[in-house]
Amino acid sequence: MSAPDFTLKHQREQYREQGKFHTPPELARMLRALIPGNPANVYDPTCGAGALLNEFPDSALYGQDIDAEALDYARQRFGSRFHGVLGDVLTEPAFMDSKFDAIVANPPFSIKWDPTRATDERFTVAPTVPTASRADFAFLLHTIHLLAPGGTAAILAFPGMLYRGGREQQLRQWIIENQYVSAVIRVPGDTFTDTKIETACLVLKKGMGERPVQFCDLEHETSRTVTKAEISDNDWNLSVTSYVQAPKPDTPPVDPVTLEGIAEDQALRRLRAELEFTRAVDMVEGSDRFSQFCHRARRLVDQVEAGKPALDIKGGTAA
Repeated sequence: MSAPDFTLKHQREQYREQGKFHTPPELARMLRALIPGNPANVYDPTCGAGALLNEFPDSALYGQDIDAEALDYARQRFGSRFHGVLGDVLTEPAFMDSKFDAIVANPPFSIKWDPTRATDERFTVAPTVPTASRADFAFLLHTIHLLAPGGTAAILAFPGMLYRGGREQQLRQWIIENQYVSAVIRVPGDTFTDTKIETACLVLKKGMGERPVQFCDLEHETSRTVTKAEISDNDWNLSVTSYVQAPKPDTPPVDPVTLEGIAEDQALRRLRAELEFTRAVDMVEGSDRFSQFCHRARRLVDQVEAGKPALDIKGGTAA
């Protein structure tokens, strides 16, 4: 049985509006590596077709999603060990009486939601309700509520929730003071197929006592352990770059000839990219811009070599 393609072009615009991006296999494996051992049960509150749950072949699997087609595929994929429920996990949560040893999630980033329906224990325990314009902390509070004591959660998040003010600052303070945050990981851009934005990964623990927070930058392979007092002094900011700086590269002196060679290489690469793009447009549109472009480029080179006035680049005619 082959998997349906949930990243087809006709679905992408809808997913972008929802703040939803698909999790590539390498990132799913990273989240799995953050979960210790072999948990008896694993839960994904926005499971889709089960890309994250697929990394737990020996566990009982639980998930909820608003996409009926994706859930149907997950049921076929995992069989009887998967328990999936259709519905909005924030306003119609399933499994509220359950606690899970492990939770993995890639929820929609910064979508709107209805906080007036946030009246159950997931939200009343916190000092404030997440704002209606961004549901990031609503997903986080949901995850914390369903995590079992001693359990671990790895949840992907939009970086803005790590440093934004207002209610989100209050909620960051609350989750840090309650010792839920174990690590914050910066995932560089271009990791997702459908977006180039960088991502954060929050590792949550429950019932593990007070401990420092580990900040990791995957791009630069750097990390640092930070105390709660330092985070408090920094207005409860959890942005990785506030605590872990990229290493300064060694920059040996470069002579002018070498610099000129680098600039020339970059100029030729840009020219090649422009030529390839124009040729691709010709193939789609049936135009003849590519040959015209090549002709003008050759004339430009000839005239510069001869010391003559160059082409009028803007007008596309000889000066």
